[in-house]
Amino acid sequence: MPRGLFDNLGLKLSSLGLAFALWMVVAGEQRDERTLNVPLTLARLPKNTALLNVPGDFVTVQLRGPKSLISGLSPNEVDVNLDLSTLKEGENLVAVKSDQVDVPRGVEVVQVSPRWVRLVLESVTERVVRIAARVEGNPAAGHYFKRASAHPDRVRLVGPRSEVNRLEKVYTSTINIEGRSRDFGALTSLEPLGKLVKVEGLVRVQVSVEIRANPMPSSS
Repeated sequence: MPRGLFDNLGLKLSSLGLAFALWMVVAGEQRDERTLNVPLTLARLPKNTALLNVPGDFVTVQLRGPKSLISGLSPNEVDVNLDLSTLKEGENLVAVKSDQVDVPRGVEVVQVSPRWVRLVLESVTERVVRIAARVEGNPAAGHYFKRASAHPDRVRLVGPRSEVNRLEKVYTSTINIEGRSRDFGALTSLEPLGKLVKVEGLVRVQVSVEIRANPMPSSS
């Protein structure tokens, strides 16, 4: 016989009895229903693919359980997880099932809405494009803007095939040349490309701006 089996036997029996009594109270408690808007989690996106659309941040879940559990339940205690690992490129209709909803013990999932979500996947590609410097304003009187050059002048983009292929070049943030009368340089960033296309590696771009004086009129 294992040693210690009967140590504090009275305390152990009391704890067991208390747990059983608590279970009986919960089991016999009036049941209630509640509807929560629960965050939708998308997991295990297939390798080298990107999600083009956002199906919605929340799923409406109808729950049933003991009133004491249901009344204090927070959306953070309920998870809706969709496994995308088997999806293919293109349009996919994914079922949202009750067994994909994680809830506390004793709570039952009655209904989930929407029952289907539309997910559009596309393969990821990369491409090197030119960087163009963007300027605004007018140089000082008697001067003109000659050109602006970005260094480096190329950048690698990574993202969904259709989004990357439509970009022939990317622009720097606007450089103000108002009132300038000589060459100058500026360290700047690229204009945002949206959430789906990422710039690989490059963080800042050096722009060299050339300002020239207008030619003196020749004497007759």
